[in-house]
Amino acid sequence: MLGGFTPSFTVLLVARVVQALGASLIMPLLMNIVFKAFPQEKRGKAMGLFGLVLIFAPAIGPTLAGLILKVADWPALFHMVWPVTLIVFIFAYMKLEKDKETQPGKIDVLSVILSVIGFGVTIYGFSSIGKSGWGDPIVITSLVIGVLGIIGFVIRQLKMKTPMLNFRIFSISQFTLSIVVFCTIIFAMYSVMIPVPIYLQTVRGLTPLESGLIMMPGSILMGLLMPVNGTLYDKFGFKPLLWIGFPLMIIASIMLSNFTMTTSFTFVCIAYILRMVGVGIVQLPMQTNALNALSEEEVTHGSAMASTLQQVVGAISTSLIVSIISSRAASHGKAMMVTAMERGQAITEDIKAKISMEAMVAGNNDAFLMSIGVAVLGLIIGLFIKNRIGGGKGHHGV
Repeated sequence: MLGGFTPSFTVLLVARVVQALGASLIMPLLMNIVFKAFPQEKRGKAMGLFGLVLIFAPAIGPTLAGLILKVADWPALFHMVWPVTLIVFIFAYMKLEKDKETQPGKIDVLSVILSVIGFGVTIYGFSSIGKSGWGDPIVITSLVIGVLGIIGFVIRQLKMKTPMLNFRIFSISQFTLSIVVFCTIIFAMYSVMIPVPIYLQTVRGLTPLESGLIMMPGSILMGLLMPVNGTLYDKFGFKPLLWIGFPLMIIASIMLSNFTMTTSFTFVCIAYILRMVGVGIVQLPMQTNALNALSEEEVTHGSAMASTLQQVVGAISTSLIVSIISSRAASHGKAMMVTAMERGQAITEDIKAKISMEAMVAGNNDAFLMSIGVAVLGLIIGLFIKNRIGGGKGHHGV
């Protein structure tokens, strides 16, 4: 409501921060509810349904927003959200049962401060790289302060008898390996969600709505397959999904790394579909596999850890991709300019513009090539994880 009725940009920014605070509370809570409501042998399917909702909304969001903005002003986007949120809040308050096993906890102020400084400033630092570059003093200072904050936060948690976030769960090898693979999948998702719109809008001149329509089939299909992937995980474990999802990502990355100035939009759409389907096949099953390696008491910490890492890896991935595209495009542009001058070609404004676009395509392709390496790394690490059909019995039974 605050965002929809905002009188200024400052108030709008505050409204978005409040929304983020709410989302940061709700997401781990939903995952905990799913894990407590379903036995381990059915959690894959439950998480698949959870993933369907999680993916479907962002898939149609940009396209729907583009359509709405053609007939209404941007406050309408906020006014569409708050009535639905209010209804869900009332329904959840009335229907959800209170967890009788919940014990009163204590908020450690120092932990909160270190967490905010560590994760918040680190994400800000990485988010600034695409605009300012790695050598910018603000970027360097932010990353140093952020890393020191995270180190301080981890040390504090390890020394506490009842930590806010239990880092000792990383001593469980199956959880650690699964969460590392999960992080490579998050990187794989962002490494395609950033360059493709850049290519379609900056290079090919499409509108955000047109590029959203090209990308929407991949996102929707990824969401629709989530329950199927969850059911397959419950029945066969994650290993068969690993051998399908990662090769699909690698094949799609090879296709995406061969874009040109005239690549057909059908080819772009198909490559994007393959990539997002590949991500969807392994994303939530791998997250479920990580949490299934924990005891019931540790799942709360595991889901919070997964949510935190998803945000941090997402910010880092976005920054790295933008940085790689910018630096490689600049390098390719210089090389193309030298080649053109060696051939005696007159460097007109039209030639400069053409070289700039071709360099951008080449930079984008380089970013996709790097994502191949990350996908291969995820596949290799995944081979060391034990395949537990039906979810297993937590780490105590491994």
